[in-house]
Amino acid sequence: MTARNLWRGLGFALILWGASVFPGGTAEPPAPHLDLKEALRLAFKANPNLQISRLQALIAGEQVVRARSGLLPQVKTQVGQTIYDDPLKFSFTGGAAFPQTNRNFWSSQTSVNQLLFDFWGAPSKYMAAIKGHQASLLDTAQTRDNVFLTVAQGYFKTLRAKKMVEVAKQNVFDLKEHLRLAQDQYQFGIVTFNDVLQAKVSLADAQQNLIVAETDFIDLRSSLNKVLMLPVTAATVLKDEKVDLKAWALREATDVALKRRADLKASQERIRQQEKTVVETRSQFFPQFGVQAGHLYQVNNSLLHNHQWFAIFAMNWNIFSGLDTKAAVSQARLKVQQLEEQHKDMNEQVQLDVQTAYLKIKETVDRIRTTETAVTQGEENLRLNEERYKESVGTATDVIDADTLLTRTRVNYWTAVYDHQMAKAQMLWAIGGINELLPQENQPRHVP
Repeated sequence: MTARNLWRGLGFALILWGASVFPGGTAEPPAPHLDLKEALRLAFKANPNLQISRLQALIAGEQVVRARSGLLPQVKTQVGQTIYDDPLKFSFTGGAAFPQTNRNFWSSQTSVNQLLFDFWGAPSKYMAAIKGHQASLLDTAQTRDNVFLTVAQGYFKTLRAKKMVEVAKQNVFDLKEHLRLAQDQYQFGIVTFNDVLQAKVSLADAQQNLIVAETDFIDLRSSLNKVLMLPVTAATVLKDEKVDLKAWALREATDVALKRRADLKASQERIRQQEKTVVETRSQFFPQFGVQAGHLYQVNNSLLHNHQWFAIFAMNWNIFSGLDTKAAVSQARLKVQQLEEQHKDMNEQVQLDVQTAYLKIKETVDRIRTTETAVTQGEENLRLNEERYKESVGTATDVIDADTLLTRTRVNYWTAVYDHQMAKAQMLWAIGGINELLPQENQPRHVP
């Protein structure tokens, strides 16, 4: 019996040792640590909006190949076998007849067709495709900039939310200290129980604010993870950093934006593309000139030669199409006017984007300057009121009010700090330079 218990004990020990050496289940992956450049790199590589835009640019590139094919020779070949129930025959006076073809024969035709001149229709189609491809590349660049702005804003919003959690924790800590002091004061009969109740209520409210702040932080971090194509639940750790931005004058920044913004350039390319489409459509009013050359082969016992070489110079002219061509040209010209109006509106929007970012930077600088001083004053105000309360000169309400004021001031300060970083990122986006946050050598090899 003793030996059996001994073996059981050894077996149980081995099981515990195995469980410690070879733990069951899958270990949680380490939380990713990111700085802003790494976050931008992840988004550049895997963001679905960018992937879609890159594919659209590739599609536009293939359209260039298709349009260019209209300028190149078209080679066609055809091989077939023909079987007649009764072969075609020639009839002569007197009833004599002899077959024109065999009843069962093979034939083939190979031809080369080359457009010579169509009043700039095919060249304009080719140039329109090139402009469309260039516009698609610029659209992709703008999509990249938009994604980078989203990443930068999400990055600093997450950092701000994390700081709000720290502020809320500090508020809870301060109120716990005040509650402890109020309980001590009450036990010695210095204050009434109302001070303890007031401290408990304030602490409960602060704890609730902490719960809300932690939830907001997790939500914002998850949203950023989604943009970066990371697991939504990943406990991503972000490095606290700043956006480098030179001091811009409003006029200077606006001029740079009007020259650099990819969406504005894409709009110009769309106008040029449509102008080429007008020329292409207008060419349908005129004839097309082309040449066809090739070789014919037919097994025919009635012919002297089964092989024939040929060349055809032709003109093709659709003289009247029921006003369809006229309407198509009118549509194309109206489309040009529409794109020009859109470009004017976009031009104004770019200037508004720059002004908004410029004013936001100035605003946040002033907010930081004001609230930074207010935080120092709030900390001193809380310290004085705590000392007054300890000396039974001040009230619990004074301490709680001072702590609430300090918490609000800290919230305002850190909000201004991270709003300032987002405003600088917005300015970089507005002038078309946010891609500078991710140096080109660190960008994966993709369409822009």
